[in-house]
Amino acid sequence: MNYILFDPINIEDSYPFTLTRPFAELRTFGGTIKEHWENLLGCKVSYFTRPYLSNLYPTNWLEGKNILINSSSPLNLKLAEKFEFNLSSNDINFNLSKKQNDIAEMINSSSSHFINDSLLSFLFNFSDFMKKNKTNIHSKKNIIFNDSDGPIIIEEDVEIMDGAMIRGPVFISKNSVVKMGAKIYGPTIIGPNCKVSGEISNSIFLGHSNKAHDGFLGHSIIGEWCNIGAGSCNSNLKNNYDSVKIWSYKQKKFYDTGKQFLGLYFGDHSKCAINTSFNTGTIVGVNCNIFGSGFPRNYIPSFSWGGRSGIMEYSIEKAISTAKIVMKRRGIEISDEYIKMMKNVFNMTSNFR
Repeated sequence: MNYILFDPINIEDSYPFTLTRPFAELRTFGGTIKEHWENLLGCKVSYFTRPYLSNLYPTNWLEGKNILINSSSPLNLKLAEKFEFNLSSNDINFNLSKKQNDIAEMINSSSSHFINDSLLSFLFNFSDFMKKNKTNIHSKKNIIFNDSDGPIIIEEDVEIMDGAMIRGPVFISKNSVVKMGAKIYGPTIIGPNCKVSGEISNSIFLGHSNKAHDGFLGHSIIGEWCNIGAGSCNSNLKNNYDSVKIWSYKQKKFYDTGKQFLGLYFGDHSKCAINTSFNTGTIVGVNCNIFGSGFPRNYIPSFSWGGRSGIMEYSIEKAISTAKIVMKRRGIEISDEYIKMMKNVFNMTSNFR
């Protein structure tokens, strides 16, 4: 049996994060959606995603029975929305592109299992990993761990510095650093290779990103390869306690989420200067550089450069150059396929700038 995770039909509702990855690469407690399915099924799975991402995230087609699972479905093989597709060796060798078009049409009739404003809670609740696991650390000198509201799980090679305070449920992935005096309370997920400090609540870091200094982050999702400058904060509650409005990529307008708490969605490779303040329900696209005084607007398109006083287009050449430097610092050489993906996203998002 060969299992393949396909992107949900409403993939725009998980932008900006799925502009640069399949939905199954989003992070939840205990790992990505893909990793949870692999643990459940006991085998490797692949992706059926959009064409411009397919070289970075290829589909592993096999002769015989292929089971395609909606990656936004519940983590349960009986309850998950799935399609069965049989392929012959002739299909794989000669007719695969036609078969893929047939599969894409079939997927277009599938259901969606989340909406934009519920992405954060969807990821927190995707698996029962935290219910099945207990705190795996012991108290250390000058560090406070409180697991009375949920477990604190820390993977290998994580450094927690003096004076940190952590209240569960919190999951900290491998090779991350929690700096001195950090205040982290759950539910919160810190992806791999992150540096975090300040006050962090109800937030997810997908990985390879830094919020290494003081400042508040709440009810937010931070993509990969991001940097949040010292003293930067976001609002997650309006002063009048009204429901939060956010930008819809699909509708191309703001809509009322009906939610009282919603913070910052910060796309891959985006960065903000010191003391940047983000308003409630702000969405920042991929490869943005935000700086300057005052609140920037609540929706910042991908490849933007500037802030409240004005925004200009961030050139793709400069974005790629910076990405090369940032990724190399973590020991990762940017690939030609990754650069092609960035260029595709730059062109795809040009109508928003």
